[in-house]
Parts: sequence; structure tokens; C-alpha cells
Amino acid sequence: MNTFTFNRALYSKHAALTVGLALSAFYFFGAADQVVGQSESRTKDSVTSLNSDDDAKKGISLADIPEGITSFGGAIANNKLYVFGGHTGTAHSYYESGQNKTLFELDLAKPTQWNKVADGLGLQGLAMVSHGGKLYRLGGFHAHNKEGEKHDLRSVADFAVFDFKTKKWNALAPMPTGRSSFDAVVVGDMIYVIGGWKMNGTKGTEWIKSAISIDLSEEDPQWTELPEPPFQRRALSVGCQDNKIVAIGGMQQKGGPTKKVAIYDPATKKWSDGPSLPEGDNMEGFGSSCFLVGDRLVVSTYGGNVYRLSKSMSKWEKINTLESGRFFHRLLPLNDQNFVLVGGASMETGKFYELEVLSKD
Repeated sequence: MNTFTFNRALYSKHAALTVGLALSAFYFFGAADQVVGQSESRTKDSVTSLNSDDDAKKGISLADIPEGITSFGGAIANNKLYVFGGHTGTAHSYYESGQNKTLFELDLAKPTQWNKVADGLGLQGLAMVSHGGKLYRLGGFHAHNKEGEKHDLRSVADFAVFDFKTKKWNALAPMPTGRSSFDAVVVGDMIYVIGGWKMNGTKGTEWIKSAISIDLSEEDPQWTELPEPPFQRRALSVGCQDNKIVAIGGMQQKGGPTKKVAIYDPATKKWSDGPSLPEGDNMEGFGSSCFLVGDRLVVSTYGGNVYRLSKSMSKWEKINTLESGRFFHRLLPLNDQNFVLVGGASMETGKFYELEVLSKD
């Protein structure tokens, strides 16, 4: 518990300045890695980590993730779970060889072993989504420096689709600007991208004001700007419910982390305030993950709280409290009832290898 208090104080000390803001996020991951060090023990066997609902437990057992990773892309396509990118490196340091370059696959019909599908550019702070049986990756940042060198971190504008036949990423229309530490969601044929910043290596960082979308049903899809969000945040999570886009928490350009929620209605093209996350301090909104499970949006927070959005979208309903909360992880639906938490880290226990399966009810 002392380690947790120390790092919260470290975060507060640096959060006031933009440069300090970037460093504080790095220190969070570094501190988590440092707690684990070389002494972490874990089984390599398939594990089951479920909530108390016996019916939800039945028959669900998923293999551990091959590497401890944070700030990565995750998606499910064709009944297979995929992860790509993310930070695998050492504490307080970001460098090229510390970024995952491998697309890993877990067959959910036989989820006993992860398989390596292909390699690509090392990225973190990216998003990955699925649509029509295809995988799409968006943005992120690449470390151009080697271990021990001064950070040279640059956000990319990449938008690519994975070809399962050739095992290669094929470039599509790039986003209008490099973007990392954002999130994306698919609604119908549309991908919506919200939040983030552009890291420019040694030239500083720009917070991004715009939100964008692209229509995958078009023959030659191109990016379109949405009405400007009434906020600038990164390290947020973005999901949907009732065909509306929900942007949860994140780090503000001014004011530090927040639990605030904003909702965008594509039908009216308007933003409105949603219900803030109900418990804990503002760190609850930092590095969360959310996804639509059945007809309800579910979010997993830094403090280990798991909520679903009410049907009226006016309040959050608590459905679980985890023994150890995760941040910079991925929450993905297994079916209309169950979902899985993948990767991420805890300030108290370090990076997670176990996949945690829960029920939304």
C-alpha cells in the first residue's frame, strides 16, 4: 500500500504541466513494472478467473496472455480474440524493443493457447476494432529511440486492415493527423475515433481537439470530422449504447484525470453530458476500458469497479468489484452476457497475464 501512495503523490506533483502530464502517465506504467520486477510468479497453464455467478463460470477457461502488456489494441473477430501492440518494456522507459510488434490470436472455440499470427510496427496507445470479420488498427505511437536513449516518441496516423490470407497489414486512408492515447468504437458500419494527442518526438505534444469517423460501407472510405467535442482528453475509453457514442473519463489537458462522461448522438450530431462514474476519486476515469455487452455498455475502472450503463443511459449500475483493478487494459465481449478483461496493469500488483471473465448481470 505504501507503493500505491507514493506513486499517487508522484503523479500529483507532475500533473500540472503538460510535459509532466506525459511523464506521469509513463511513471504509472513504470511503477507497476517495478513492483513486479523479476520476482513475479505465474502459472503458464490455462486459468479460469471468474466472478461469483456459477452459471457464468460454466465452460469458460482462457489461456494467459503471452506477454504482460499495457496500452494495446484488442478485438474479437471470427470467434477469435486478438491483441496487438502495447508496452512490454521496463519501468520508466519507452523504447523500440519495448513495444509489442506481434499480432497474437486466441481461438475462443479452443482457448488453451495463444498463437503468433504476424508481426508489424511496434506501437502503443493505439486502437483496434473489428467489423465484418476484419481487423482494423488505428494510430498509436512508435518509439524511435533505443533503450537508454532519450525518448523520441511519435504518434502515427496509420489506419490499416489485416489480411488473414497474406498475414499482412494493408494501409487504408490515414487519419487526418497522428493520434495516440485515444479510443475507437464501431457502430453499424462507422468507426468513431475520439480523444488523444499527437506526440511529435523532441518537438513536444499537441492535444487533439477533433473527433472523426469513417464509413466502412463506402467503396473508398475517407475520414470525416464530427462536431468538435466539448472536451480535450486522452487515456479515455469509448463505447456505445443505443447507437450513441459514450466517451468515459480520461486525462484532461487541464485539470488532471476526470470521471466525466460525454455522449455523442450521430442522429442529431450533438454532444451532451452523460452520468459521471459514481465512485472513487478522479483516477477512476484514467485508463478505463468499456464495450457493449449485449445491449448494455460495461466499463472496468482503475479502482476495480465494474459498472453497466442503465437502459436510460442516466446512471451507472455497479455489477462487480474486482480484488485488483486494472487500467490500460481491454474489456471485450465473449457473448451477450459475458466479457473478458485482457492485459493492463495494477499499481499494486503490476502487469496482468490472467484473463478475467465476468458477467454483466
